[in-house]
Amino acid sequence: MLYRIWSLLKEAYHYEKHSTLDSDYLRQVLTLAVVVLFALNLSCNGLGRPVVFVLTGLICLVLLMVEWLLPRAKNEKHLVMFSNTALIVMGLLLLVLNENDGFQNLWFFLMPATLFVQSGLPIGLPFCTAYGLAATCFLWLGPLAGSTLYRRDYALFYPAAYWSFCLLMITADIFYKHYRIRQEQSEKEMEREVRATICEARQLMVSSVAAISQMIDEKDRYTSEHSHRVAEYARLIGAHMGFAGEELDSLYRSALLHDIGKIAVPDAILNKPSRLTDEEFDIMKQHTVWGRKILEGLEFLPQADCGASYHHERFDGKGYPAGLKGGQLPEMVWIISVADALDAMGSDRCYRGHCDRDYIIGEFRKLSGTQFEPAAVKAVVELLESGEIAVQ
Repeated sequence: MLYRIWSLLKEAYHYEKHSTLDSDYLRQVLTLAVVVLFALNLSCNGLGRPVVFVLTGLICLVLLMVEWLLPRAKNEKHLVMFSNTALIVMGLLLLVLNENDGFQNLWFFLMPATLFVQSGLPIGLPFCTAYGLAATCFLWLGPLAGSTLYRRDYALFYPAAYWSFCLLMITADIFYKHYRIRQEQSEKEMEREVRATICEARQLMVSSVAAISQMIDEKDRYTSEHSHRVAEYARLIGAHMGFAGEELDSLYRSALLHDIGKIAVPDAILNKPSRLTDEEFDIMKQHTVWGRKILEGLEFLPQADCGASYHHERFDGKGYPAGLKGGQLPEMVWIISVADALDAMGSDRCYRGHCDRDYIIGEFRKLSGTQFEPAAVKAVVELLESGEIAVQ
């Protein structure tokens, strides 16, 4: 039993030592303490006992000052320690000056309650112990020993009542903090479970996107695995440009689905080995519009429609379908556009073989600022030159 109590005490002390003070809660406690103390001061003391009345008023002012300074203080714990010191000093002065009419008995409850609720065990326990020892010494050995201000039995009654209430406050604080610890542990466990569930859902989402992308690539026999390569290129370029976390994942998913609108393109046009007619090309260009209609509004795939809608736009505004340019589109669109062009030049097509690295770099540099966004071009050229991206 004693070991269990000691374990609870250590756990609560460690928790409070490493937790932050709740300023809003402390201000409410201080406000309540001031209201109660001021009302009792008016009722029990008044102007008939000016010294006690003024000292008690000073305590109220100190508490109000601490309450006002709490949200503005750089170190809240130092301010609380100052407040506790002021309470102890003025409480001991009241003990020396006060007559035994009951007002001093308030410190049985006010001192431990204020200090523990305000400061917790790490700060409150040393201050409450210091006040209790000083008050006991005053009554037994100090200036109040044998004083006519208090009856003889008061020397036993006051310390016994104070230490009993302190023990009660310590017990209540330990069990309350123990409850808080268990509650926070439970919340953390729930957070871990939620994160695991989100991770599983995200993995399922990515797998679904990959399956859709595979279906697109299989429909077009001349661009097999094109969407996956574009997505990987986009991921590398985005990371090189500073994308990370969810932003990089969103870029990857959008690139993976950039050609989803080709599902609606007739196979005769999609797989035609010769040059497309103007009418056929107009139909082919509609895959960007169809891609947007398929993907827009899907909350579980945020921004997935960006790549599908705008990967054929040009930086100078001469692309399709909307003729947007420059800053009118998010950076991820220009990254996907560069990644799409990189795979187109680096892969074998029905109408030509793949291009070598030097030719691709030259084309990107030539078209930087016109077809392609300069920052994306700079990133892909650096990756090609360093070998981090290797074309076939």
